[in-house]
Amino acid sequence: MSFAQGGKIAIKGTVKDTFGVTLPGVTVVIKGTSLGTQTATDGTFSISAPADATLVFSYLGFDSREIAIANKGDISVVMTSNNKALDDVVVVGYGTQKKENLTGSIAVVNVKDADKRTTFDVARELQGQVAGVEVNGSGVPGEGVTIHIHGVSSLTNNNPLYVIDGVPTMTPFDFPTGDIETIQIIKDASASAIYGFRAGAGVILITTKKGKNGPLKISYNAYFGEQKNPKELSVTDRLGYQKIADAAETNAGISLAPGNDPTSSSYISNVNTNWQKAAFKTGYTQNHDLGFSGGNESAAYSVNFGYYNQTGTVVAGPYYKRYNMSANLQGKKGIFSYGAKMAYTEAYYRNLAYPRLHGTGNEIVDLITAIPTMPVYDASRLGGYGGVDQNTQRAISLNMIGVNNLITNESQHDRFLGSAWANVEIIKNLNYHIAVSYDRTDYRNFYFEPTYDLGWFYPSVNAYYSDARGEPFTSLIEQTLSYKINAGKHHVEVLAGTAYQKDSNNTILGEATNLQQPYLYAFDNVSNTTEKTVFGNSGVRYLYSPIFGRMNYDYDGRYLLTANYRRDGSSQLTPQYRYGNFYGISAGWNIAKEHFIQLPEQISLLKLRAGYGILGNIEALSYYPYQTVVNSNASYVFGNTLANGTTQTQVFSQDNQWEKKATKNIGIDANLFNDRLTFTAEYYNDKITGILLAVPIPLSVGATNVPVVNAATFTNQGIDLSVAYHSKPQGGFHYDISANASTLKNKVLSLGNGNNPIYGAYSKTAVGGEVGELYGYVSQGIFQNAADLKNHATQIGATVGDEKFKDINGDGQITDADQTYLGSAIPKFYFGFNFSATYKAFDASFFIQGNTGSKIADGVYQALMTGQYTNASTDELNFWTPTNTNTNVPRPVIGDPNGNNRNSDRFVQSGSYARLQTAQLGYTIPSSILNRTHALKSFRIYLSGQNLFTITKYKGFDPDYINDGTINRGFDYGSFPNPRTLLVGVQVGL
Repeated sequence: MSFAQGGKIAIKGTVKDTFGVTLPGVTVVIKGTSLGTQTATDGTFSISAPADATLVFSYLGFDSREIAIANKGDISVVMTSNNKALDDVVVVGYGTQKKENLTGSIAVVNVKDADKRTTFDVARELQGQVAGVEVNGSGVPGEGVTIHIHGVSSLTNNNPLYVIDGVPTMTPFDFPTGDIETIQIIKDASASAIYGFRAGAGVILITTKKGKNGPLKISYNAYFGEQKNPKELSVTDRLGYQKIADAAETNAGISLAPGNDPTSSSYISNVNTNWQKAAFKTGYTQNHDLGFSGGNESAAYSVNFGYYNQTGTVVAGPYYKRYNMSANLQGKKGIFSYGAKMAYTEAYYRNLAYPRLHGTGNEIVDLITAIPTMPVYDASRLGGYGGVDQNTQRAISLNMIGVNNLITNESQHDRFLGSAWANVEIIKNLNYHIAVSYDRTDYRNFYFEPTYDLGWFYPSVNAYYSDARGEPFTSLIEQTLSYKINAGKHHVEVLAGTAYQKDSNNTILGEATNLQQPYLYAFDNVSNTTEKTVFGNSGVRYLYSPIFGRMNYDYDGRYLLTANYRRDGSSQLTPQYRYGNFYGISAGWNIAKEHFIQLPEQISLLKLRAGYGILGNIEALSYYPYQTVVNSNASYVFGNTLANGTTQTQVFSQDNQWEKKATKNIGIDANLFNDRLTFTAEYYNDKITGILLAVPIPLSVGATNVPVVNAATFTNQGIDLSVAYHSKPQGGFHYDISANASTLKNKVLSLGNGNNPIYGAYSKTAVGGEVGELYGYVSQGIFQNAADLKNHATQIGATVGDEKFKDINGDGQITDADQTYLGSAIPKFYFGFNFSATYKAFDASFFIQGNTGSKIADGVYQALMTGQYTNASTDELNFWTPTNTNTNVPRPVIGDPNGNNRNSDRFVQSGSYARLQTAQLGYTIPSSILNRTHALKSFRIYLSGQNLFTITKYKGFDPDYINDGTINRGFDYGSFPNPRTLLVGVQVGL
């Protein structure tokens, strides 16, 4: 196109919404050309155009505007939100839907708030952001989290389904959070049934950043910061440790260990190691994202490169490093539209190490309980690190600093995720859509343990090497046909589809022992074939979805109906039970649009909704669960003759079926004061039946496995609340407030096999209770004298100074039957609170998250209160003696004959906490200054802090801890503490 007469002029201006809030990223194009620019972070723009040209302003979620320049050099543009606004359109299964027309339980995550959390993991970003979603994790770099949507849905696998740009995955590992555009969470079956059995634990829908029409846009975001452990446990020094150990030996009637006996020539007085100070260090984290985007309607692109590195906070301990690249391409030409995505990540992990022959320990517990009379370094020992001596100290104590330096435990993940789709509008409103995807991870786990001497009980006399590799992948093809009907006030959308999925996993493991120096990590260097082994395994499962579909009906925006259905089949089940039918239906009534009800004009939305549906789950089963295994060499002697025989060694139930989850929910949504105040309240009640559970069988069967069967049933119910307020800008000041809260009550209805309870670490799961309820003895203080002992129930091994336990059943003796429930690991109340504000070029925000009413069995504190040869909490120094009777700490005694340290309420503590998770302060350089650079369109710098302050009574490192999430959910046995992070970051637009 040739420009109109009159020459070019320089135009500058500002783009705002109807509230006066400036809009960054608005595309400004000279009409009839591809020439244009985008607004900066403060909403300003500048462009050179003909004096009689027209500028077109477009922005996702707002009506486009055309402004004639008419020789004007300054332009102020106000854009109006439309019904397709990003905040008003929600991604649902295989499509989108207006938020005001939603009838299911779907939460929209404020990605802008979530992104302020410095983390490598998308699930961790969700902590405290959405009602009904519980997230717990540790501070180990690269380690995943436990995430529950409306409680546990299985006793084995509670991971939700992640759908990234339409590609489903159960493992969103190594996925860069900076690539995310939107996140929606489906919490009920009425909305997620279209995903069938994979949605049994909920669905998290993620869309990544895509290219937008306009010229090339370059963005660079980066931060760098330091991390430290925010808390140090109070443990004894050398003198305190020796005092407790000496008292324990004296009470046991044995001589003092020479290393702790001041009268011995072997007495240790020159070593006083503070293991926390020696092991914990300052870690560093950094992230860099570089993005390119642009294009036009027929081909818009987005290419992103990223680098993330977290060094961890333990000397020679874990770290996580990731490189990633992703590309999106989409476009439309006539009736044809298409899209493609490719993402690749290469991640490196250094994992916490532990001696392979003692693999049941815990790194944090061993570090905290390491005795102060053991040195960190000892040149006289093989490997150069300190250890203990059996005769001198009598302690079994592990030098974790030495372990992490001597042992190599590393992993590498290379992951490729690719997808492509095409859509054809066959006739008006009738669309055919096909999508194919491939998700593959190639991993390597490398472990090497040289010979070393870390003292009594921890020598390594044979070097060991293992190398495990695998290549799990998923391939998927889906086809859908959709049609929209608009007839007056009636609006109908129907979708039908079919899908086929193949999951495969091939693994190989090689092990070698007795490697000789110089160490070469190759199996060919081990000549003795008996000292090396190789194992291989492969598995394939097929998932069939011959039909799935959805129907949305809307009458005049007032009466709403949604129905979802999916029929799924899996090769993990026998042909008789292979297929399951999953469905959901929900309805809504938009009262604010009702003609016969006159609501105040301040109420723009008031909607009642309710839903019911059935979901499934099959993840507890292996790929070939119904294949029996026999031993054809099971010979037996008959009449002094060895007869050949065969026996079945592995048994599986041929009647296994889908776990079924029925969800019911009812909610209300309201928008007030021109949508500045929004509110959602919802009640849910879920019942999960046929839960797959390992049930013991008689040994006489001959099987070596415990078969998994449909055996358990339990319910989850609670309330989700969310509220948000967006202020009206005044004098350049604007703020946003959002808060959410939720409750959860779990109840076990059946457990199969005679309803026998399931015991875990500090827990008992039984019918009538909840999953993973804390369980143990009740302490009643200390036996003060012989009369106290005589008048109490018989307690074997007890003497004066020992812990007194309650006779729960009143039978006159303390036995296992006197254990009882000690509290719930499930909080009564989860909450999250976000606040953000802007004043001209400055912005500030903070985020508070926590829970109330939960209990934690503090296994670390329990390990520090044993009164044995390990190091102790300073609380242990207040142990009972005949002259120190006003205490709740029993006497230390080697062997602990009374079981003072048994699981009891002594170690159950409040898990309630409120944490200032993030706080951020930023400054955006005005465009008037940036324009002088002729290069920068936007530039923001910020300071941020994470895990800054926690209010809690918990004595452990962190009330936010990692665990198995189900049976042992209330037990903290050395979860790696979450670090405190301080960082500086920049966001640059070119």
